[in-house]
Amino acid sequence: MMKRRTFIANSLAAVAVASLPKSVFGTGLAPFKLFDTHAHFYTNEPDKYPFNAKGARYGPERMIAKAMANPMTPEVVFRFWEQAGIERGLGVQYSSTYFTDNSYLLDIAAAHPGKIIPIVILDATAAQTPSTLERMARENKIAGVRFMGGADASGNFPYLTDAALGAWEMCNKLGLSITLMPLGGAPGAALPRVGELATRYSNVAVVLDHIGFPTYSRRPETFGFTPEHLALAKIDNINYKYTTFLIEMLLSDNTPLKEFCEYAVATFGADHMIWGSDIGNSEVDDLEFVQHALDSAEGLTSVEQHALFYDTATKLFVPGGRGPNPA
Repeated sequence: MMKRRTFIANSLAAVAVASLPKSVFGTGLAPFKLFDTHAHFYTNEPDKYPFNAKGARYGPERMIAKAMANPMTPEVVFRFWEQAGIERGLGVQYSSTYFTDNSYLLDIAAAHPGKIIPIVILDATAAQTPSTLERMARENKIAGVRFMGGADASGNFPYLTDAALGAWEMCNKLGLSITLMPLGGAPGAALPRVGELATRYSNVAVVLDHIGFPTYSRRPETFGFTPEHLALAKIDNINYKYTTFLIEMLLSDNTPLKEFCEYAVATFGADHMIWGSDIGNSEVDDLEFVQHALDSAEGLTSVEQHALFYDTATKLFVPGGRGPNPA
């Protein structure tokens, strides 16, 4: 039985602890630090960083208005990162505001080295892209490049064609990541080719944005993953980004998030999965959706949780590239 003086002492201690400012204990939603692999930055200074929003999802006028009213500057994003417990993250070039002009991203990454690690967007088929990647890796410490978009009139995704192999070869040489977001078409239309290129360029950390948009209601038995998705699991250098944008889609499709997350980890491995907030793009309560991601992972082991939310990302995204394949 607890002695009365011990009970009183403990009670007073509890009251004292409760009255302390939160900063004494640190901030964050999880008991471990997070790495955000999907943060978008943009500013409301068009004279210095002109908008090129022709590819914006909801049209250029709305995107520019959004950026002018609510710029995603480092100060804004860092405030969210601190609240969520995010130590650092990737600055993913936002095509909806600047298309392939990476100037703002590279400038803020240079101003915050180690805090913002840049992932640029370039034209995969342009003749100068391989040399641009090499220069950016050396001078700007990029960790990779993002290729995205739909198929052309022939049904081919330009960044997966032979015309893009120079860019793939340079990323393979430097140990850069290539993040892919194929859009449109039948589910999994681009994925067999992704597997071919990943196998060919084994020193490229291939990242499938939003895990390739699985749709639960189409294939509930595999939580939306197609045979093409599942076939990629055997390729060691393909990795899977679990994002707020995907979680939005899954929730709207009545997907059981916890079961989805556990199935994805069991299928692809936590050491091949990363998490990203999609701040600057998804129009949601950002902290709420960080919590959704954390809650969905509560059934994983501690090692798996750390891998999904931090450890895997630190291995994949090295400023300047991971270097040549030791093999």
